[in-house]
Amino acid sequence: MKIDHAIRVRQGCYTMFLFRLSTEELLSNYTIASYDSVKETGYQRPPVESHYKKIARYLVAADSGQILPMAIIAAATEADIEYREGEGALTIKDRLRIVDGQHRIKAIEYLKDAKDLRFREKYDELAKDYEFPMILLLSDEVDSELEIDTFININSKGKKVSINLAKELREKKMRADLEKHKIELNAECYENLATQTVKLLAHNENSIWHERIQMGDELGFQKPVSIGTFAKSLKRITGQVANVVVNGERFIAEDEAGKTARLTAHAVEQLWKTVQERWPECFKEQKKYNLLRGFGVSVMHRLFEQCMKERRPANEQEISQDAQKMLQAAQENFAEYIKNAGIEAEDWMTGGAFTGFSSEQGYGIIVDLLRGEKTWSDLDD
Repeated sequence: MKIDHAIRVRQGCYTMFLFRLSTEELLSNYTIASYDSVKETGYQRPPVESHYKKIARYLVAADSGQILPMAIIAAATEADIEYREGEGALTIKDRLRIVDGQHRIKAIEYLKDAKDLRFREKYDELAKDYEFPMILLLSDEVDSELEIDTFININSKGKKVSINLAKELREKKMRADLEKHKIELNAECYENLATQTVKLLAHNENSIWHERIQMGDELGFQKPVSIGTFAKSLKRITGQVANVVVNGERFIAEDEAGKTARLTAHAVEQLWKTVQERWPECFKEQKKYNLLRGFGVSVMHRLFEQCMKERRPANEQEISQDAQKMLQAAQENFAEYIKNAGIEAEDWMTGGAFTGFSSEQGYGIIVDLLRGEKTWSDLDD
């Protein structure tokens, strides 16, 4: 595709091009890098049908007064373009990867293929004289850090990117950074490590959590808990594990991050096997119970986190220096609490005894019940 009168713009170390495309030029020369949580490729959320149909109806609503003034943002690698400065001539050898604007594009395609004659007539009108302002980011590779950052920043306000997708993309970025250098251990890193842990569970066909976690590339709410909620509940656990793995250092390397996620995923799998043995009904008829939802996940992981902090005087130093032993000791404590807990499956039912406890304070109360530090009679007082 050849473009006349393109303008090159530089911001810091980044280069972009400004130009315009006709409707047909845009539709013939784009691709969407949709996020795939299994292959871990792309970064775009799936298009929302109600969203692009709304844009289509907006365009059809009146004669020719509707405009879409915001620029569509796309990306290409340096190998994909040729630019002659003096002439402003830009040649793009491959399809444009759309960073922002896929719903506008899908709306135009919907007009083109619609059964309604008014919609097709609107497309014919747009194909004749409608142009789109374009911004082309020059990135160093496909799915680059620049593209992902731009996508998250644009969608962090207003229409908002799904929190699940944002978490997966940030974790993907962290792993790309770790391939180049160590990164600082901080709250964001702990959360990314938690997201990596959840992905290990979700993609393991032998895990209790396989097909029970809503991933970033899935629309709707078809599964008990989202990756965002699950990762948030694990953040302090991965923080403790990571700090032991790096032996008190402030930075973490790629192999250490992988070890942290694997150890945490194994521990989480084991603790949920303990929970399943105690309340099997909640797993067989999961829709009737809150145990596998964000509510139950937050409670169980908070209890496990507290178990990790408990030390046995005889081997405290040994445990504190070995993440695997620390997690094993926590698992033993956790299993003891769950075994002796005076809580039955019906208490976890939707509308059951724990109704109204879905808050940080409520989670703490249930943890106290599980630990035997509170009784049901205490709650009646």
